[in-house]
Amino acid sequence: MQPKKILLFIVGVLIALFAMTFFSRYHTTASGMVREGIVFGNNAMLRYPTPDILGMLFKNTEKENKRLDELIKKTEGSIVDEKTKTLTENDSLVKDSLHKLESNTEGKIYYPGNKIDYLKQLKAKLHQSSCQIVHYGDSQIEGDRITGYVRNRLQLAYEGGGPGFFPIKVVYNQNSIDINTTGNWVRYAFFDRKQRRTVKHDMYGLFATYSRFTPYSKDTASMPVSKASFTLKPSKKSYARLQNYTIFGLHYGNAHSKISIRVYEGSNLLRKDTLISDGKYHNYKISFATTPKELRVELEGRVSADFYGITLDAARGVRMDNVAMRGEAGRIFTRMNYENYRQMSVDRQPDFFIFQYGGNTIPYMKTDQQLKEYVEGLIYNMNWVKRANPKAMFMLLGPGDMTTSRNGKRLTYPFLPKLNELMKEEALKNGIAYFSMYEAMGGENAMITWVKEGMAASDYVHFSPKGTKLISEVFYQCLHNDLAAVE
Repeated sequence: MQPKKILLFIVGVLIALFAMTFFSRYHTTASGMVREGIVFGNNAMLRYPTPDILGMLFKNTEKENKRLDELIKKTEGSIVDEKTKTLTENDSLVKDSLHKLESNTEGKIYYPGNKIDYLKQLKAKLHQSSCQIVHYGDSQIEGDRITGYVRNRLQLAYEGGGPGFFPIKVVYNQNSIDINTTGNWVRYAFFDRKQRRTVKHDMYGLFATYSRFTPYSKDTASMPVSKASFTLKPSKKSYARLQNYTIFGLHYGNAHSKISIRVYEGSNLLRKDTLISDGKYHNYKISFATTPKELRVELEGRVSADFYGITLDAARGVRMDNVAMRGEAGRIFTRMNYENYRQMSVDRQPDFFIFQYGGNTIPYMKTDQQLKEYVEGLIYNMNWVKRANPKAMFMLLGPGDMTTSRNGKRLTYPFLPKLNELMKEEALKNGIAYFSMYEAMGGENAMITWVKEGMAASDYVHFSPKGTKLISEVFYQCLHNDLAAVE
């Protein structure tokens, strides 16, 4: 065979292969991954690169690498370690590190209306005798991640102590408190759609979850008396401030029959009581002079109440509740019972809400209209919460960078940058501040470098423990420096 014919054959094959890329499109799989290929019928797909592969071959990631390097250098020495035990050491660490990040240089916080007015109002709330913050989010904050770090930072700066809210039935790793339970506790979460269908009411309260020690039954009169308990100890794994609390709260509702309660500090019986059984929301409170080394609560009754959770707080300063909702996108609030939610809000008196959502929707976004509907729904839910808490301030934390596989390479999900901009725009229109975690990480394709540097998990979505501290420190310092700039 002549060399020219061989060459023509090879060139022809290459041209044909390249031409096939124009028939390839991006498709979202059932698992949320973006795949490129040529679809045949309803289910069959031939995995094949799109024309975008030419641009990817020459894409330069040097900028993203430098971005993370600079971020690490600027926060070096600022990260507060859980093993730091004394307030003096931590205060010194905070003061020495404040100059390392200029306000809004990494991951800008955008403010609605008059920035100075917003910051003055927030600063006044943080300086109150007590300032209650509620941090709602998806799995990025599960186990008190991000919240725990920011809470510690704020409590060091404005006083405060304790881990705030946590459920009785813990279903994920919890480092902020040591809790052990006995009895048949089951957690019910409003953001668990399958579980929600089995419950005949929508009263899940401020924390969108509750725990019970007896199952639901139509024939409650024949149910045997059940006993259950939980024991609380300060966690040695948590920050020192979180290990100091003097106010215990047991939040419950939907109690329609007698439930006895005994509270022990060690072996000493502190209280013997009966919970209120009028079906409404109540907070069973106990105050202490100093943090109890061990609290044990014993409950007994035929039918359990809905126990919305426990709160442990200091008498003064910042309190911050971590409310993690795995798999949620922040649009469940309007479907909950408003009066029940409002009653808990009146008792807890939140001053500042932080919403952190968006990541769970990104893999499924295919059109600009879907983005618009999602963001409008999220803001609508935030305004619903605002209606129940008219004096509270609000901030939205957008999702960080997330990558998917396209043409054999990892790239930022196509609609993530658009979502970031739309969330920012709609938040500011509605009087809500916005922190761009996407920008803080370095923008497009930054997650690739975060994973390489051990700052994020191999799923290219969640932060590693090191990365969690880094992004938390960036957020805190941006907020802190902005607050420090106003009188």
